[in-house]
Amino acid sequence: MEVLAAQAVKVLAASIASCGILLIWFNTSALIDYVKLFRLTRLTYLKEYEQFKFENPESEATFLEFSYIKEPTFINKLISCPYCFCFWISLVCSVIATGSVLLAFVCYPLSLVMYLSFIKVFLKNG
Repeated sequence: MEVLAAQAVKVLAASIASCGILLIWFNTSALIDYVKLFRLTRLTYLKEYEQFKFENPESEATFLEFSYIKEPTFINKLISCPYCFCFWISLVCSVIATGSVLLAFVCYPLSLVMYLSFIKVFLKNG
């Protein structure tokens, strides 16, 4: 019974970590800030995105969505889709926390529900 409780705590920790990564990735400007900090603007569409936001301030397109529109590749789709990104982040966090790939299928829905609930309750106005 103690082993089961320990695994449950590990899965919960992996889910919370996944949710935190999703919040930082999709709901902050951390990605843009790190691209600027490490001077990776030549490898991304950041300059074009900033010009687009300057010309269209009412647009709600994020940097990740803009990158996918500019170059609709599989990788850009994975990093701009919350459901896709959540699966892969949950898989990595689950393997790190529990050592089991199968527990990622428990971690994924937990972290997705936590993330969607958090943005619905705390970040969306109406």
